[in-house]
Amino acid sequence: MYTQVLHKQFVKQGEESLIRSLTRMNAQLGKLAALIEDLLNVSKLEHGKLAFHQEAFDLNEVVKETIEQLQHGIRHTIHIEGVVTEPVWGDKERIGQVLTNLMTNAVKYSPKADTVVVRVGDEQGQAIVGVQDFGIGIAPEHQQHIFDRFYRVNDPEEKTYPGLGIGLHIAHEIIERHNSTMSVVSEKGQGSLFRFTLP
Repeated sequence: MYTQVLHKQFVKQGEESLIRSLTRMNAQLGKLAALIEDLLNVSKLEHGKLAFHQEAFDLNEVVKETIEQLQHGIRHTIHIEGVVTEPVWGDKERIGQVLTNLMTNAVKYSPKADTVVVRVGDEQGQAIVGVQDFGIGIAPEHQQHIFDRFYRVNDPEEKTYPGLGIGLHIAHEIIERHNSTMSVVSEKGQGSLFRFTLP
């Protein structure tokens, strides 16, 4: 809050260098807040205390809203392909969190690409969502552990990407709590496709 007040004051005074510094500071504070929330969510998941409020909702709208929120802060373009023809059943906010985690990872691990594709559709009475990037990919030996809590790929190339290995764990647990599945198909150097289902 204090940085936002200072930002407004510096905008009025035309202090460009200070405005840039405060903008960076705000971005870092946002990352810290998200990290703290993720750690709290891991703890709540472990103790069965993470609240879920299930209802019927339009998954197409949640995908669209999530992309709109992310699109402002990234250079990648996120494309939507397909449509879910019926409402899904689940926790709208938690599914938004899953989408945010998957799309953020897709952008983070595809620094040389400029596109992420989100595919939605229906399959055997379920909604299917796929988030595909065209980045560094995941080697086969790591794919079976990628959803484990605090798992980090031990690879010199991937050590340049900061993180604690909890985003995918949280996303996977949320989908499992919806009695659904999440999977990954990936090839080193060719990108990754994360898919999940919803009733």
